Amino acid sequence: MSSATVGLPSDEARLVARLTLEQKIRLLTGADSWKLYGESTVGLRPIVMSDGPAGVRGTRFDAANPSSSLPCPIALGATWDEQLVEELATALGREARAKGVDILLGPTVNIVRTPLSGRGFECFSEDPLLTSRIAVAYVHGVQKAGVAATAKHFVANDSETERRTYDARVTDRVLREVYLPPFEACVAEGGAYLVMAAYNSVNGATMTANSPLLQDLLKAEWGFTGLVVSDWSATTSTVPSALAGLDLVMPGPDGPWGERLVNAVHAGKVPEAAIDDKIARILVLARRVGALNGHVDGNVPGPVPGQSVALIDPALLREVTARSFVLLSNSRGLLPLAAGSVDRVALIGPNAIDPQTQGGGSVRVLPVTRPRIADALRDALDARVSVHQGCVTSATIPEPPDGTLHDPVTGKAGVRVEVRGPDGAVLHDAPFPSSVVTWWDGLPEAVHRAGSEVTLRANYRPQTDGTHVIGAAGVGLMRIAVDGTPLAEATSLPPREVVEALSRPPEVRVPVQMKAGREVAVRLDYRPDTRFVTLRLGITPQIHDDHLIEQAVQAAAAAEVAVVVVGSADGTESEGYDRKTLGLPGKQDELVRRVAAANPKTIVVVNSGTPVLMPWATDVAAILQVWFPGQAFGEALADVLTGAAEPGGRLPVSIPKAEVDSPVLGAEPEAGKLVYSEGLLVGYRGYDRSGTDPLFGFGHGLGYTQWEYESIEAAATSIGSGDDLDLLVKLRNRGARAGREVVQVYLEGPDDDPSRPVRILAGFANVAAEPGAQVTARLSVPSRAFARYDEGLGRWDAEPGAYTIRAGRSSRDLRVSVEVVMR
Repeated sequence: MSSATVGLPSDEARLVARLTLEQKIRLLTGADSWKLYGESTVGLRPIVMSDGPAGVRGTRFDAANPSSSLPCPIALGATWDEQLVEELATALGREARAKGVDILLGPTVNIVRTPLSGRGFECFSEDPLLTSRIAVAYVHGVQKAGVAATAKHFVANDSETERRTYDARVTDRVLREVYLPPFEACVAEGGAYLVMAAYNSVNGATMTANSPLLQDLLKAEWGFTGLVVSDWSATTSTVPSALAGLDLVMPGPDGPWGERLVNAVHAGKVPEAAIDDKIARILVLARRVGALNGHVDGNVPGPVPGQSVALIDPALLREVTARSFVLLSNSRGLLPLAAGSVDRVALIGPNAIDPQTQGGGSVRVLPVTRPRIADALRDALDARVSVHQGCVTSATIPEPPDGTLHDPVTGKAGVRVEVRGPDGAVLHDAPFPSSVVTWWDGLPEAVHRAGSEVTLRANYRPQTDGTHVIGAAGVGLMRIAVDGTPLAEATSLPPREVVEALSRPPEVRVPVQMKAGREVAVRLDYRPDTRFVTLRLGITPQIHDDHLIEQAVQAAAAAEVAVVVVGSADGTESEGYDRKTLGLPGKQDELVRRVAAANPKTIVVVNSGTPVLMPWATDVAAILQVWFPGQAFGEALADVLTGAAEPGGRLPVSIPKAEVDSPVLGAEPEAGKLVYSEGLLVGYRGYDRSGTDPLFGFGHGLGYTQWEYESIEAAATSIGSGDDLDLLVKLRNRGARAGREVVQVYLEGPDDDPSRPVRILAGFANVAAEPGAQVTARLSVPSRAFARYDEGLGRWDAEPGAYTIRAGRSSRDLRVSVEVVMR
């Protein structure tokens, strides 16, 4: 036992003193993938974690307990609306409570450094201020519901290529001004209960053992009183990580601490006081979430096992989703389409058939419902809507259409999933709603023994005659049989990155002749070769792109309006790997061009998590960026296209004309090092400094009305270092309908240092006004915006001189300005 509890909160100090060293160190590694150990000696129950941040999955993918699927974080960033994000995050926290979850592993507050980032959709923005404001709102919302938020991944975890091993080489100035501010805001303003240490190294030290950043900066300088948790399996050392400020190793029960850390303490390599500090932080967290004798700070009720799931209000999801959509262009004034104004609509594109509502990796949830875009458009427009695939983009065979697969036991929609142990005993036999089955936890232990198998069975009713392709995807041994006849068998090898097995597993394909309406029995037997099971059954008619494009063109020519939904294919954007190109997969560019040539009233809906190239941008009537929008995709799209809701989004990232225009493109380390050679010039900052025009600039987004910026007024013409500056921006709605506007303020410094941005985002505000009405946006530019981090002095300093503050609709559309002098 130890008495080294000096500096610990008094209540926690008394509890820590009750524990032996072995009891304490046992609490510092997870009990399994998602739970921490409880300890009856101090009244501590197990604490439960769940992945986020675009929904709360719970500890497993459970068809009987699905989750609300939210717009992806970059879509939340596109709202530029802190209040709305906090409201949604509070609802998410309540759903987490109802699922028995104490800790949500989100938000992700890394910067979208490159548009090729495979996980860029899981971040909020390319700008540190916008990221910070949305992140703080998210943290406030989740924790208002009594659930702990986790700011991740600390820090410079901005690429997925070699993410577990690369060393980010980035200066202190760049860290302080670009990559650290969102984490600092989550700690200082958001009060985040946890921070997650990333896989990568920064300047030579792995983040789970990076004492300058964890201990000296996060805990000492920023005063973080919460818990530092490792990313899953990121901790590779015992003594260095224990001394550097890491508090909790995940997952468990195995890991580099345990008995090795006990021995290190006995040997004097790690002081027991450091262990006591970690335990105190766990106990503080436990008290906050109601895991310590049932008490929770703020009197928020703790999770109730078995309680029904408090799913998020569909109306709120629909509103947030619509507010995240960015109207990039509407040059011909086609939008909005009034209900009853068109009779025939051609809905075209691979993402109209298979919309991508969420990105790949740990962010995924099993959603409550799938979006029905065609049905939503039919209802909203009161029009005839035909649906055409246009081209093939998916790297794997897509799931069969709704209603074509049936459980052979119950006859209901879906499939049958069975698990048999090595001895043939049935361990699991139940229906499942889709042909994509994933288990991360909750599998019978026998599944991982040699000879265990997972079997997926379904009756498939084809809709057309001819050759169909059956695809079975997973890591391990796969066998495909149709109507009892074995057709294929193959063994696939695990990918280098384990999460890739979830997002784009290897696939076995077999062609089969089928007759429309005549059911066939499909059986897939699978012996997994990974620590979790992911199994995908796809079935599709074998149709060539040229035929699909020709069908789409004919449909567009016969319709009054064509809505083309293009974007990322399943598995294109995911945790675990970066994109290779910004180009749309397959022949989507050709599809858009040919449809637009056939119908001048072509609206393109871009369903991607991060920017894609749009070489056809001037050929179409309108472009709408909808990100990965979650389960409310269909209804929100119908609302925006008809004008029932305004497309409220503004770009949180820049969209380039060509790949080479991106200030940072490559995401691949060289010899294990990822050098941030661009310095401060990320995103729009790089475009401005180089004089390169993006296709659509940071902050851009149109609405259904017109705004006139009339004036900007500063509260003072001269300020001192450390002073905030209040601003009033007056603008008027000059359109014929009510609308919302995001007023953006940018700050330009007194010199022209080529290593510094021309301007930075310094504030923003949402306003609304009726037609003809004037409205005043009240903003405050924080003193930090005027300051620079001086590496030599190790502090923030403001450069004296004249600063120009500009306000407008985007970083490339600034309409009014005012000067202030820094004394």
